[in-house]
Amino acid sequence: MEETKTRLRFGIMIDSNTLEIWQIETIRQLMNHGIELALIIRNNETTKKKGLIKRLRNYPMRKLFFRVWHHYFFKPECKRRLDLFSSLDIDDIPQLYCIPYHQGIATGIANNDIDTIHSYRLDFILRFGFNILTGSILDAAQHGVWSFHHDDEMTYRGAPPGFWEFMHDDPINGIILQRLTESLDCGIILKKVFYPTILHSYKAHLNQLYFEGISLPLQVCQELEHTGDIAAYKSVSKAKVYQMPRNCQMLRYWMLCVTRRLRFHLHDIFRQEDWDVAYAEVPMADFINNPEAYASQVKWFRRRNAHSYYADPFVIKTDLDTYIFFEHYDYKTGKGHIAAALQSEKFRKHHTVLVEPFHLSYPFVFRKDGVLYCLPEANESNRLTLYRFNEDQMQFVKDCVLLDGIRAVDPTLCFENGKWNLFLTQKDFASVKLFRYLSDNLRGPYEPFYGNPVKTDCRNARMAGAFIRAHEKLLRPAQENIRYYGTAVCLNTVTEMSDSYYEEETLLRIAPFAKTKFDKGLHTLNGNTEMVVFDGKRFSFSFSGMFHQIAQKRKTKP
Repeated sequence: MEETKTRLRFGIMIDSNTLEIWQIETIRQLMNHGIELALIIRNNETTKKKGLIKRLRNYPMRKLFFRVWHHYFFKPECKRRLDLFSSLDIDDIPQLYCIPYHQGIATGIANNDIDTIHSYRLDFILRFGFNILTGSILDAAQHGVWSFHHDDEMTYRGAPPGFWEFMHDDPINGIILQRLTESLDCGIILKKVFYPTILHSYKAHLNQLYFEGISLPLQVCQELEHTGDIAAYKSVSKAKVYQMPRNCQMLRYWMLCVTRRLRFHLHDIFRQEDWDVAYAEVPMADFINNPEAYASQVKWFRRRNAHSYYADPFVIKTDLDTYIFFEHYDYKTGKGHIAAALQSEKFRKHHTVLVEPFHLSYPFVFRKDGVLYCLPEANESNRLTLYRFNEDQMQFVKDCVLLDGIRAVDPTLCFENGKWNLFLTQKDFASVKLFRYLSDNLRGPYEPFYGNPVKTDCRNARMAGAFIRAHEKLLRPAQENIRYYGTAVCLNTVTEMSDSYYEEETLLRIAPFAKTKFDKGLHTLNGNTEMVVFDGKRFSFSFSGMFHQIAQKRKTKP
């Protein structure tokens, strides 16, 4: 007889029947995946209202601008409040009304209420109220009380969320889900992710933080269900505790909002990305040890015109020749196709090898059973298509569809431990979330890994080339996308790749080559035992690029 799998059970701590929309969606996502909401812990404390004169006397006038702006004018979608019970149809869920006690700035729960909570045998409690907690409530569920902090606690503790990253021009913003301890914003880290700071709009940035953080509790629950444990660790942060900004800081904030938004749009219109492909006849294993040592050997492609660029190079050797496959993008048409250059032609001629009605890029090439295959990015097609190479005709022809109904970005295969591992990001947050799929066969079917996304980190999630085997290690090249797209390539050492786990550690960062025309970016790195290929970026202006950017802005909301 099969053993029935016990569902995870959780409770929530709230101050009122209305919650912010991101909080409701967090609960909804857990319930939709079969995790049972078993108890609602309601703060039943009544606060005695102070007299007007006393309130005015104690009002923090130095923070007046922020308090007025935040209360009356700042209205991001994530902060919109909804009724919890009508939104989730949970009128039948038991409720426990608690009158907490206060210990300094912290809040505790009475012992008789703790006993009641214990009786529900909760796996965890999500805190959406009650402020700072202390005492036995922290251990009232098997895996404790979980709480969000929408900053990297190693850098920013306190509040407001994401605000000080914006003010300090910090291009990265962490989000953590932590198990609370007696230490403020310094608990047990259950999950930490990193997103790029939207530096031209704090409102858009805050929406990003709150809505993207919704999935963290579910990801931790899935890890708990599949492995029976949570890969958690204790934070050792000693970072500064920030508070609400003073009036002078708010004046600076408003100035930054205007200047950065203007700069953002002008940069988009008048400075377009301009990429080119380079190669050096040096083994990949030697190159990654010290890239700058081979700067004198680097040769760049000769591009045909100013309104197109080359990027995403892959190199592969056959019995007939050595090929560099790459993306050829044209700003006039707004799409790219796949081209190839041959070593026998000294990589001077460029042959078109794959054209589709939709945009193509990132021609990941590999060989299996003597056949050369290509798995390019084609997210506009809403599917992932495998092609094989006809070397006589110098053309790729369609082989099969690996995944349908997915806008896959930079797909990359790795055969490891008898499995085909497919890594990709998706069009939404293409530079942040890394997904993994598994199959026993090259042509599928591919099943999503239970722990997807396996990585959420704008610093090194998106693929930057084929996996590299060097120095007895398996390395995953990844794009660094902070401040702008394609700032560098990071090499991550894969420490475990099994059916149940994927773990990696960042080994090193390879920066763009200094003292070249293309020193502003690097986002693809590939090679073999004879040659290494990569791309470089600069910013330039062309009328075709300007018209393309204006058209793109018309398609999207400001």
